[in-house]
Amino acid sequence: MRNRIITIAIAIGVVSIVNSQNYKFGKVSKEELKEVLNPMDSTANATILYSNEKIHYEYNVDDGFLKYKEVHKRIKIYNKEGLEWAVKELTLYNKSSSNKELLTDLKAVTYNLESEKIEETKLRKNGVFEEEVNDYWKKIKFSLPNVKEGSVIEYRYKITSPFTLSIDDVELQETIPIKRIDCRIAIPEYFNFKAYYNPKSTFLPEMKTSSKKESKHVSWTEQTYGLGGKKTKYEKDLEYKVVIKEVNEVNVPALKDEAYASNLEVYKSKFSFELLSTKSFNYNFTSYSDDWDSVTKYIYDNQYFGGQLEKESYYKEDLEILLKQVNTDQEKIAFIFNFVKNKVKWNGNLGYYTDKGVKKAYKEGVGNVADINLILISMLRFVNISANPVLISTKSNGIPLYPTRKGFNYVVCGIELNNQVILLDASGKYNTINIIDEELINWQGRIVREHGSSAWVNINPKKNSIYTCMIEVQLNDDLVFEGKLRTQQKDYLAYNYRKKYAGLAKDDLIRAITSGKAELEVRNLEVLNENNLSKPIMVSYDFDYQGSVEEIGDDLYLAPLLFFTETKNIFNSNERNYPVDFVFPKTNKTIINMDIPEGYKVKSLPNNIKLMMSDNLGVYSFIVKSTGRKLQIFQDFAMNTPIVPVNYYKELQKIYSTFIEKNAEKIVLEKI
Repeated sequence: MRNRIITIAIAIGVVSIVNSQNYKFGKVSKEELKEVLNPMDSTANATILYSNEKIHYEYNVDDGFLKYKEVHKRIKIYNKEGLEWAVKELTLYNKSSSNKELLTDLKAVTYNLESEKIEETKLRKNGVFEEEVNDYWKKIKFSLPNVKEGSVIEYRYKITSPFTLSIDDVELQETIPIKRIDCRIAIPEYFNFKAYYNPKSTFLPEMKTSSKKESKHVSWTEQTYGLGGKKTKYEKDLEYKVVIKEVNEVNVPALKDEAYASNLEVYKSKFSFELLSTKSFNYNFTSYSDDWDSVTKYIYDNQYFGGQLEKESYYKEDLEILLKQVNTDQEKIAFIFNFVKNKVKWNGNLGYYTDKGVKKAYKEGVGNVADINLILISMLRFVNISANPVLISTKSNGIPLYPTRKGFNYVVCGIELNNQVILLDASGKYNTINIIDEELINWQGRIVREHGSSAWVNINPKKNSIYTCMIEVQLNDDLVFEGKLRTQQKDYLAYNYRKKYAGLAKDDLIRAITSGKAELEVRNLEVLNENNLSKPIMVSYDFDYQGSVEEIGDDLYLAPLLFFTETKNIFNSNERNYPVDFVFPKTNKTIINMDIPEGYKVKSLPNNIKLMMSDNLGVYSFIVKSTGRKLQIFQDFAMNTPIVPVNYYKELQKIYSTFIEKNAEKIVLEKI
């Protein structure tokens, strides 16, 4: 009871301090600079002392409505790990001088306390960097100067945007605590947005809604269509309603990372806006997406999406020549997939609309994701394969939880066959049929069929990717293990290996294998099928290993899994907030055949065990057998689902604890 009273008292004290704080830009206090930790979260590397975001629309006669976003943040840095918060990166649309976003009013200051005096270091122009990402986007990055442990940093800026039909997500939570946050979004009645909270967040602040009246002198032009159509200009004084949504919160908890928690953005507290309709000054209404079928139809009907699928003349002659010796549908799919991968290289840009258009991308041999995969879909349709686009949201883009065009930022090819959807992404060098990048494995995608219907498809891998390790080893008289190892990796495990190690020099690969294993020496390393994507990765090498054995008196204590012994339980927390995301189901099998030295026999072996989770989500087995001077150790650990829900966490924790315990047990040999 006493601890509860103390906690409440601290919370009340913190709220009082927050409410009395001066948040005007530049009014940093000595108390903020002297703070050494967040009293509500002592583990935080930094704290956002104040966050203010305002979004509003302003009308002018020349441009009509423009959208303005104003941001002000004040951040306390506690330690070296918190220094990353002193770097800020903004992405702005930059298509043309008349169709781009502008950054203005940037001001940033670092505050340090020196001999009880607050010293300010201002951001200068040479601390601001601009980078052209592609034809559409640019990045502006600034790094605050003279930042160190104990600093307080503060910055503000304004972004002016002509894109009034969309509003970026308003984020209400970060991976560090926020002491106070104020957000205000003011939208004229001519833009009808629906606001959504992220339902996966555990922190749901109150949103207050109000309205006010504004008056403007407006002008617009209307054109009469048809023969003899003409433009007519209208002007009038107009009073209209502005809808205001506000959030004001104190002591927002940090979004805490957890092992295998996938992308924390999915669980971040935020509210999002989706445009439902607009109206003109003379009350002409235009409706936008309000369900997923409307969203997908809007995307498909765009000339840079569905319109590209209708083009075929640019590849028709090439394809007819190349496919003369290809007969079955399976052969056609594999051939066209590999042809597109080699013909058009990815330029690094995402999106479901084409950058260059499929014809130009095919001719130049380079394009964005949509250019490449829409070419693939069109070619497959040309040879009568029922291929359709599958819209996907990458993990960094979040999960589309409500109907919105912003919910997707990627497109792949989907072939519906035997009640399953086969996924193909021709933009990745190491992608194969049904193997796409892990960044795309984000719950589900939306397939958009040629005749206009659409449906959700589960894009989580269903087949276990298998790693098999075979070791033949003997323990020599000098207590050194000498042996040969062979591994085989399939599907996603092979894909990940290729992405990480393909092309690596042999010496560098040996260094990677022996990293953290000082007692391990590797020789005669061989890797097979590195570039043959249809086959598993095969790795073999000979080794000497001087670890994993301890001599106590006349007995030898052996670690049965040698240099594969696991000692750290990644699921040691008693609480779990988010599902465990393994990305894909996997099976890890290790088989070790060991010869024991002359003059020794088995004194004791670890007990064999097999442990299963409910619904066969996971299985762990550990078996040791002894026959004469030979030992066989068998370990099999399978997670048969890519995602383990929170309600299974205790079972997962138990199976991992057992795994670590069995790794720690010893085989004991005694002298004969």
